[in-house]
Amino acid sequence: MANDPKQNDPGLSRREFLTKASQAAGWGGIAASLGGTGAGTLRYMIPNILYEPSSIFKIGKPSDYGIGVDTRLTKERQIWVVRNERGMYIMVAICRHLGCTPNWFPDQKRFRCPCHGSIYDDMGNVRGGPAPRTLWRSGISLDPVDGQIVVNFNQRQDPDPKGTDEGLIVEEIGREVPPFFINV
Repeated sequence: MANDPKQNDPGLSRREFLTKASQAAGWGGIAASLGGTGAGTLRYMIPNILYEPSSIFKIGKPSDYGIGVDTRLTKERQIWVVRNERGMYIMVAICRHLGCTPNWFPDQKRFRCPCHGSIYDDMGNVRGGPAPRTLWRSGISLDPVDGQIVVNFNQRQDPDPKGTDEGLIVEEIGREVPPFFINV
């Protein structure tokens, strides 16, 4: 048994082990670097596209909405549909203080921002809180083909409010103009 190669072979020396380990780490680093570069190159080839819903959309016919504030599109489209005796308008459901979504309280006929306490009436006037401007009104029109309401979310009415003891007010007659108001 003196000639048994297993007994004479001391195995892998420490120097050989460290050499092979450092080579493996070096090749692994090169592979990771090339993989990251390849992934970055492939990602560069894919365009950055933000898939958002269209900012011009239809919401149904005027007969679908009764007198008052309709909140059914608040979560989906960030709007309130308001109808009064004279016609309809769309208010953007974004608080003018810091961009929160106010809640409609029909018993008080007020929109109240849950975050910072801004209070708006059903015409969008500021009745309390820190909001510096009235609520936006969005562009609105009727489609001549099918008679549906077309909302242009990018077109916004933002008149200068007048400071009063009751809050920041804009005369309603001045706001009931096309394309921010339709007579129905």
